[in-house]
Amino acid sequence: MKSEIAYKFSEDNVIKINAWKKKFPNEHAKSSIIYVLHICQKEKGFITEEHMKATAEILGIDFIDVYEIATFYSMFETENVGKNVISICTNISCMLRGSDDLVSYAEKKLGIKIGDSSDNIFLKDERECLAACCGAPMMQVNHKYYENVTIELLDEIIGTLKDEK
Repeated sequence: MKSEIAYKFSEDNVIKINAWKKKFPNEHAKSSIIYVLHICQKEKGFITEEHMKATAEILGIDFIDVYEIATFYSMFETENVGKNVISICTNISCMLRGSDDLVSYAEKKLGIKIGDSSDNIFLKDERECLAACCGAPMMQVNHKYYENVTIELLDEIIGTLKDEK
């Protein structure tokens, strides 16, 4: 007997999910978790517990398997963070090339601290590594990478995000 799931995937998304599931043997349904969670997040902007339950149900796996993925990977948001998410890398290469100044400038420009939001912009975090050391300092905005970031480029990006309203 299945429990009642409050969230239902659209017919179009069910077709996409079923096509994706066919890429893996039935005993490897967990291989589809990330794909399905991306669909959920794209629809609402973040992943709720209901999304996780629906993902577990459509894949025929345990809720805990989905929960572990949704809460472990930084690409997934489990609370409403706003439309625009900014992460700035502060690992050694980026730090040596001025990422601390970028963080300070972003906080001052937006009037918020890391972990807060303003004007539908969420200054998510100082990322340990965004894997672009040769383009340091770098940042990620809505899963898009920017390398060799300067104060001027950061200013331009924030201005663009504010203009999108």
